[in-house]
Amino acid sequence: MLENIQSQNDIVEVISQYFPLKRSGQNFKALCPFHSEKTPSFFVSPHKQIFHCFGCGAGGDVFTFIMNREGMTFPEAVRFLAERAHIDLPAEDYGRRGKKEELLKLHELALGYFHWGLMKSSRGGAAREYLEKREITADSVELFKLGYAQPTWDSFLRHAGKKGYKPQLLEEAGLILRRSGGSGWYDRFRNRLIIPVFDTRGRVIAFGGRVLDDSQPKYINSPDTPLFRKGRMLFGLHRAKDAIVKGEEAILGEGYFDVIRAHQEGIGNMVCAQGTAFTLIQAQILKRYADKVVTAFDADQAGSAAALRGLDIFLEKNFEVRIALLPAGEDPDSFIRKNGGEAFRKAVEQSIPLLDFKLADLCEKHNLNSDRGKLTVVRQMLDTISRIESAVLRDSYIKKLARKLNVSESSLREDYRKRKPRRVKENRKKEAISGPEERAQRRLLQCLLRDDKLMSLVLDEFDPADFSPLLRPIAEKMLLLYRKGVLPLSQSLPAALREKELQSLISGWLLESGGQEPVRKEIIDLLVYVKKMGLAARGRELERQISDYSGKGKDIAELQRDSRRLRKQLEDLPDRLKEKFQA
Repeated sequence: MLENIQSQNDIVEVISQYFPLKRSGQNFKALCPFHSEKTPSFFVSPHKQIFHCFGCGAGGDVFTFIMNREGMTFPEAVRFLAERAHIDLPAEDYGRRGKKEELLKLHELALGYFHWGLMKSSRGGAAREYLEKREITADSVELFKLGYAQPTWDSFLRHAGKKGYKPQLLEEAGLILRRSGGSGWYDRFRNRLIIPVFDTRGRVIAFGGRVLDDSQPKYINSPDTPLFRKGRMLFGLHRAKDAIVKGEEAILGEGYFDVIRAHQEGIGNMVCAQGTAFTLIQAQILKRYADKVVTAFDADQAGSAAALRGLDIFLEKNFEVRIALLPAGEDPDSFIRKNGGEAFRKAVEQSIPLLDFKLADLCEKHNLNSDRGKLTVVRQMLDTISRIESAVLRDSYIKKLARKLNVSESSLREDYRKRKPRRVKENRKKEAISGPEERAQRRLLQCLLRDDKLMSLVLDEFDPADFSPLLRPIAEKMLLLYRKGVLPLSQSLPAALREKELQSLISGWLLESGGQEPVRKEIIDLLVYVKKMGLAARGRELERQISDYSGKGKDIAELQRDSRRLRKQLEDLPDRLKEKFQA
């Protein structure tokens, strides 16, 4: 099914619908949509059906491009491209897809009804006056499709019923609530300004409702539904994503009107969280568009736990995080209204790194002359530093913390090591392709990808266990696809490997220019070297297990037999392979 969907979605045609591609030899090129650049380094291969940017490293197949560009998961990208090619998905998926489409149509109906309520209905006058008072323009109303919910108990319920929608579906969509007595329903949103929430494809999936006075609760929002999970959404991203990519920076607001106001003033890269704090999933989504985030805070409140809540999450995803401080009592909406968009842009330009701000704030709050005060600052700062992916940046802030607190770096580093930072442990799972062994493994895989007919030459000796942990999944999948006859590997492998880092490696290998085409002698020499190093590595691991033997697991005698067998294989390897390949 995936192969059929991919074959019906030519990658050049799909990408050309987003921006123009220019022919460059056998490939096409363009300015990369995933980072800012002046010289094109984004290449698309119609023959291999892959893309790769030699600037930022993004790469993969047509599914990966749609995931990155539209902010979709892999299943969503599959459905998107299946619909584009008019391919019916399997029946078990159709029921879920059919329900989702029905809910999307219902939300579109609600969007139109609420927008009519604001623009045309006589009862919407108070909402129109409210927006005028807040200086929200007609263009912004249209851009964000703002609306108004009628004050009666069942206005939308009756409207949707006339269109054939059952109350059970409206309840599942979060648009109505069941009465406490159990008989009948009523509208969730009544007599409120309505702010629609859109997904990255511009489809309405939820709503927020604000009162027109000072009554409480000020806001009510759609509950989690099959379409909407507040911890997975960023308000305004459907409008902001292109500006975020272009400027390589996202600005984080605190609420709906921060985003609406910023966009009204031409600051098109602002979004805000759906929920009280940013989540790891929201950070992962934003990572598809930029590596830098700036958030604007009221200067009096910026140091509070509530104001900083969630920002450490962005450090885990290797973002550059900065704080723009606004005057006391101001949020982005009020600040821009009073001072204009340029003043806000200047505040963003003058933003300071999160860690600098947090260190200064903690030092101001705690008595550094006391052991307890120092310990509190150390604990909180190390919690934040441990989330940073860059070893260089971690080292820099440990040094800065030591100077600020007048303590030794060695003691801070000891405390840091005891915390066993999650980020450091995750990085150890990935090996960089460095050193002669990894480079040989990489070249062997690259040669076999470029001409998978060569796989038949090495098939009997090709063992994924000989490869490093980073490259082993690629070798395993290549072997599986070749044995199944899913060829050419240059097209089938990117579709089979969904991990972004691996797809980027593969697309880069396939689109690299220069270098000699693989020949029989090079393939054999590479295979011999890779197998020799693989056997040696496994031998060293067995020797380690024998020296550390604790009586658990394999019997010591069995380990020793395995070790002798590996040594024998290593001794015989050159002659055996020489005889095999000369035959």
